[in-house]
Amino acid sequence: MAKASDRKGIRTEEYECCAAERRKWLEQIRSSYLTFPVIRSVPCPTCKKILQIRVYERPDEEVGSA
Repeated sequence: MAKASDRKGIRTEEYECCAAERRKWLEQIRSSYLTFPVIRSVPCPTCKKILQIRVYERPDEEVGSA
């Protein structure tokens, strides 16, 4: 069977509304979750597509400009 990206009519890139929702959830996971993995299925509020958000380990803290 052909991969999803090889089939016609299958959109593989993410919509901007979905990317914004994913960024929002990743920020929330980064700031408030203490145990990992975090696996969430959340609907995009604009297009209603289900987003699979999976974070398996705590993201490294960004290095400050100190």
